[in-house]
Amino acid sequence: MRNKQKILQSVLLNALLVLLLVISVVLTGFIFSSFGKNEAPDQATAQQPEKQLLEIFRPTQYIVSQADGSQQLAMHADDARLKKIRTAITNAKLTDAQTKTVSVAGIKKVLATKKSQIFRYPDVVPISYFNIRYDQNVSTRKNFNFDYFVVALDRSNNSYFVNTKTNQITTVKVSKLDRNAVWEQSKKLPKNMNINFKAHQGRVMLNYPKNITLPVYSYLVTRRDPKTYVSALLGTINQLNVTQDGDKTVYTNKLNNQKIIYDPDWETVTFEDHNLKNKLPKNYIDRLNTGLSQISLLQSDFTDTRFYESQQNGQKITFRTYVEGFPVYFQSEIGAVHMTMDKHGNLTSTYSLNEIGVPVPNSQPDVVLPSTTEVIKQLTDAGVQEKDYDFITPGYEWRLDKDSQAAVNMEPTWMIETHTGWQSVSSYLKTR
Repeated sequence: MRNKQKILQSVLLNALLVLLLVISVVLTGFIFSSFGKNEAPDQATAQQPEKQLLEIFRPTQYIVSQADGSQQLAMHADDARLKKIRTAITNAKLTDAQTKTVSVAGIKKVLATKKSQIFRYPDVVPISYFNIRYDQNVSTRKNFNFDYFVVALDRSNNSYFVNTKTNQITTVKVSKLDRNAVWEQSKKLPKNMNINFKAHQGRVMLNYPKNITLPVYSYLVTRRDPKTYVSALLGTINQLNVTQDGDKTVYTNKLNNQKIIYDPDWETVTFEDHNLKNKLPKNYIDRLNTGLSQISLLQSDFTDTRFYESQQNGQKITFRTYVEGFPVYFQSEIGAVHMTMDKHGNLTSTYSLNEIGVPVPNSQPDVVLPSTTEVIKQLTDAGVQEKDYDFITPGYEWRLDKDSQAAVNMEPTWMIETHTGWQSVSSYLKTR
């Protein structure tokens, strides 16, 4: 009897194993067939970005306006006090948005609001991004863009979204905000750099009235594998045609009219999407969303990367690495990420494969940069006119360590943007 039971158990066990094997084969076939159909999603399917992904659009600098009107730039943007301020704004209620167009003087007046905390973005961002980050519902019926958010901590119960490109101010009423608690946190922020706001070339800009002292930072360089971009953006590897164009490697997916070009000289990959389904998004926010949708496919860590600027109403978008609130230049010829959409919606995206890793100590002295006024005087004395350039700003140059190619030094400098792109003011003046 026991032998019969053992035989029966053996038969049942074998049958079960065969069934599991069949199921495994079927699932495996399904998985491989799914990979075979895999495509990088077309731009028409771009969705509203997730909250975590929007960290790339968070403020880059934080300004404290004292009760006497003086203003300082807060250093160390990851300070725990800023996180408490963010929590307080998230818990507050912002309502009754009213937008008006004002003069340049009107913009300066709001940005000079005494006893306030100011959030600065390097270029305008949609209010819907702010709403997602801070769990708010400001102007959900009509989107607007802004590059400064001014939280008045007096008794006015107002806050202001400022667009220095269009000279528009959107005022909101603020309730459920513990102003005194936020002000106490603002006063304790580490700040040692005086700033104010100045009109230049018909637009209000951040002004550094005194010399700027900035440290040199050093980091190990982390290099991403170009094949991770290939698999994430082009789909299944076995569908690709791989060719050489000089030193460059070209991966082409003919089914989707897409390709990736790996450039070992600049350490970049360029994704070109000529999918016939592409259409140019009509709105600024939809163009930003298209770029974010592609970035989300990479599932990479962009902790130190921030949205830097947009041109042509979002048809050109640049993201840069930031170090203590200042942008980094020459990480590649385009920054960290640069995206361009043509009139048909075809997207060309270039990614730097290099990113900053673990900080390492260095013995280099701090660098003292001249004030904004002094830099403008240097340009004027050299015969440079306002029409010759678009913008100037302090930032960091990405320079590989001479003693170790695995490390990079971030050296402070003044940068200038002309029609040919960005370069240091010192190198620009040498060509005059």
